[in-house]
Amino acid sequence: MQVPLHRYTKLRTADVAEAQSAAGRVMSSHRLRVARPREFGARLHAVDIGSSTLLYAVYHGDAEVTALAPMEYYTLQLFLAGAADVVTGSGSHRAGAGQACVISPGERLRLRFAPGTVQVAAKLPRDVVDQGCARLGAEPAGFALAVPDGTPWPALLKLAVTTVDRFDTGILPPGTGLELERVLVSALLLGQAPNLRFRGGGARGYRAAGVAAEALKADPATSATPGQLARTAGVSVRTLQEGFRSRFGTTVTAYHREVRLERAHRLLSAAGEGRAVADIAVECGFLHFGRFARDYRLRYGVTPSATLHASRTADTAARTG
Repeated sequence: MQVPLHRYTKLRTADVAEAQSAAGRVMSSHRLRVARPREFGARLHAVDIGSSTLLYAVYHGDAEVTALAPMEYYTLQLFLAGAADVVTGSGSHRAGAGQACVISPGERLRLRFAPGTVQVAAKLPRDVVDQGCARLGAEPAGFALAVPDGTPWPALLKLAVTTVDRFDTGILPPGTGLELERVLVSALLLGQAPNLRFRGGGARGYRAAGVAAEALKADPATSATPGQLARTAGVSVRTLQEGFRSRFGTTVTAYHREVRLERAHRLLSAAGEGRAVADIAVECGFLHFGRFARDYRLRYGVTPSATLHASRTADTAARTG
């Protein structure tokens, strides 16, 4: 019987350092510790659906994963076998087979996996969940770490994985990925409906923030000021700033910086020979290289050059392996 997402293998190893590096590129930078290295093994499959990622992961032997920086995205975890202690700044949860949890952006995360723990998971960017809220006419809500029985999204997470595996070519049509992402996010949010705050009419700033955010994501390197973005969205700067605080919990300038950092991270993670950190920084709109390196390390826990080196190493291994 084939394991989930078997056409999208990113990692299969008994080497702790290799597992830490490869999983860090798919998720985020972390420290991996194991109690008995000789018993350790790891397997990771991952595929993009829209801007999100579906994952299947297995750890053989006791393993502890500690994120090096606060989470920048939502993580939905459904455990198929084994158990894990999920510890965040908001609390802790012991999840066994058939149980699920939600890890929210901003959380400090530590995971302790029992031997043989198997999970499927989804990595959802913050802006994807915010867009889902906008579709529902709601404001972003907080999520409890532990997921009550009967919550709809774990079943839809399994459905998404099963759907991806039906494509024998290993090539998922973009439209299918986007639809799976949309359905999963909607299920996540509707499962939290009692905690959502639904907006009435007249939320001009909230809508304007969405317009401005889309413009920034379409062209992260743009030098557009908050005033120019406000004019494009048809509101005052004050209304736009209030909209960003309401919708994204941050300012226009800070959001723009995050969009640029995300693009830089994607380019650095996929860059091969011939690309330099400075070139990628400029392409993403960063003209002050020292500030870029500082902000990047604060977000991802490593320097831009370290990410580029890891990408080249992986590319070389893929070509020679």
